[in-house]
Amino acid sequence: MELLVVIVIIAVLAGLLAPQISEMLNERDRLKTMELMTKLQTAISSFETEYNRLPVDAASSASGEDTEVLTDGSTPLVDTLMGLPPEDGGANWNPKGVPYAEFRPAQNGRHGVDVSSRPHRLLDPWGNPFHLVFDTNGDQRVMNPDAQNQDPRIAQPGGRPAGGFLSTRVAIFSRGRDGMPHTGDDIALWRP
Repeated sequence: MELLVVIVIIAVLAGLLAPQISEMLNERDRLKTMELMTKLQTAISSFETEYNRLPVDAASSASGEDTEVLTDGSTPLVDTLMGLPPEDGGANWNPKGVPYAEFRPAQNGRHGVDVSSRPHRLLDPWGNPFHLVFDTNGDQRVMNPDAQNQDPRIAQPGGRPAGGFLSTRVAIFSRGRDGMPHTGDDIALWRP
């Protein structure tokens, strides 16, 4: 009988602690994501200081519109910021080979650089690439991704629509735990 009481007490305590542990793990992942995005933003700023341009291809810069880029290996952005030359003989965005950032290797395809192929991919703790919106038209602002958010608390904070633009050269966000862009769990560098 005493053993049964002890087991019930342990089960009740585990039931009470499980949501708090889950919340702590979510907060840990959010902080890791913010750390990666800050490192990415610092690297981009350093690159821009060195080359007087953003690390995007010339065609994007000439389009006259903001450019959205993913860190999914579709562009050499991550390799460029790490100071790696292009492997396929493509355009070298960082001819000086300056490493502006070091990212830890991804573990199980999550939280870091996936070095299994080139160009490298930079992934958040859930295995998703980061979204970057670059001010390639030079007006010192980018389209605000929050304006497209499906969560009204983000798209309309305080009951007012989110501003159409952010005053920055680059906006960086993660899709968050659900892996879908423009939802309530997105983690954005410009939001607290």
